[in-house]
Amino acid sequence: MLSIKPTQTPRRLTPNILPCTIHHNGPLKIAKRYWTPQHSSDKKTSTAYLRGRKLRGRVVKLPAGYQGVLLQKTDRYAQPNADTQQGASRRTPLDEEDDLNEALDDDEGEVKVMEQKAVFDEVVVWGHEVLPEDGDEYVKGIEEWIAFAEAMHGTHDHDASEKS
Repeated sequence: MLSIKPTQTPRRLTPNILPCTIHHNGPLKIAKRYWTPQHSSDKKTSTAYLRGRKLRGRVVKLPAGYQGVLLQKTDRYAQPNADTQQGASRRTPLDEEDDLNEALDDDEGEVKVMEQKAVFDEVVVWGHEVLPEDGDEYVKGIEEWIAFAEAMHGTHDHDASEKS
């Protein structure tokens, strides 16, 4: 199980999903001469060149109420507190479901800490020469994961959808 440790003032960033494979995982000090996207006047698209190849970027905004988070793994474990040791009278069906899921985990009782490094409310998905369309795997994936999360956690307003 994971626990997210928020920061007081997280920095804001915009992740870029590039149509290429980069064999590096970690921070880079990228000079402006290597990455200088030009944004359209409506801020919905961008154009950039990477190693001489033209890339077109499409801004995909996260829906209202959602926020992306950049996390970093740590070797620390969360300490149990009074909130996690609730009495039986304050337990809900979701608490019992969480307990069942925890029992199924290999790391029973251990909660690893992830540090929040930044937040974002949009992602730029890049394509070679053309803008990614609605059917692009990353554009579609963002929308489908949010719909899946809403269905799984019951955050979608069923009454409003049934009335229409």
